Amino acid sequence: MAAHISSSAAASGGVIAVAAKWIDTLIVAISTVVALTAMVVMFLSLMAEVVARYITNQSMGWPTEIPNLLFPWLIMGGIVLAAQRGQHIAVTALQSMIGRVGNRVLVAGHQVLIAVAFLYLAWVGLDVVEITGSEIYPMTGITAKWAYLSLIVGFVGLGLTALTTLVHLLRASDPLAVRAQQIEEGV
Repeated sequence: MAAHISSSAAASGGVIAVAAKWIDTLIVAISTVVALTAMVVMFLSLMAEVVARYITNQSMGWPTEIPNLLFPWLIMGGIVLAAQRGQHIAVTALQSMIGRVGNRVLVAGHQVLIAVAFLYLAWVGLDVVEITGSEIYPMTGITAKWAYLSLIVGFVGLGLTALTTLVHLLRASDPLAVRAQQIEEGV
């Protein structure tokens, strides 16, 4: 019976780890596509505006609204990618003093706090999106809620990243190795 329980627990831990890895991969892919798409569309629309002004000496109008809509998506995509890669700013003075078990508890508590905070912010953000739905950009006719929606999507991405980090943390032998920035990977 004990062998059955331990193999069952190991199997479920493996399934959870695989699911966390899959969610991480999905978050990275979505964040990358969102950030790159926002950057390319902003560049192309502003380039079209420059060309139109040069040729006609008049503004098309709508390209000036595109950064208002897409820049928040670019920023939130980058923030989520940074969290996924462990490229955020961290204060590590305490980590060297508390040992492996202390670090596991510290990082686990940190991830729980992050998950709760960002998922709560996403929930509260739904009210903001509803309020901003009445604000309409005059040239494109697009509501401002699309820009504010980036915050909710980013907060969910950060909350899920914290939860998957917690799963990886509970399985890792070294708690500080989870999402540790590898300088060689960044070059």
